[in-house]
Amino acid sequence: MLKFLLKSGKKLEIDIAPIETGLALYRAILIECKGAGLDLTVAEDDTILSLLLKNKEACLNVLSSENVLEAIKDCCAKVVYDKQRFTMDVFNKIENRKDFFPTMMLVAIENIRPFFEEPHIILDNIQSQFLN
Repeated sequence: MLKFLLKSGKKLEIDIAPIETGLALYRAILIECKGAGLDLTVAEDDTILSLLLKNKEACLNVLSSENVLEAIKDCCAKVVYDKQRFTMDVFNKIENRKDFFPTMMLVAIENIRPFFEEPHIILDNIQSQFLN
């Protein structure tokens, strides 16, 4: 189980989803990026912001996709947020809503990371934006 401390101070525990669930998330993300001109080349002077901006269409497609959201939620079966099993109801509390997108991003990153052998510089940098 992977453990994270969110910027809010709340703890997040992620247990990676089964392979089929992780693959469904991977495919949902690829479908949203297809045709968006995704460019994952990293230059020495690139920042997370510059990488996101050069891939803004793909990012917006992924972030606004109901299919991607559902695939991430499927990966949350064994996720624990602030000592509570993950459910959407946890984020009905106004004070928890600020952790919704960081939680979903971290779950997505950790479930697609194992599919890639090369260094995870981009994923690590995106992930660090949500952690304390």
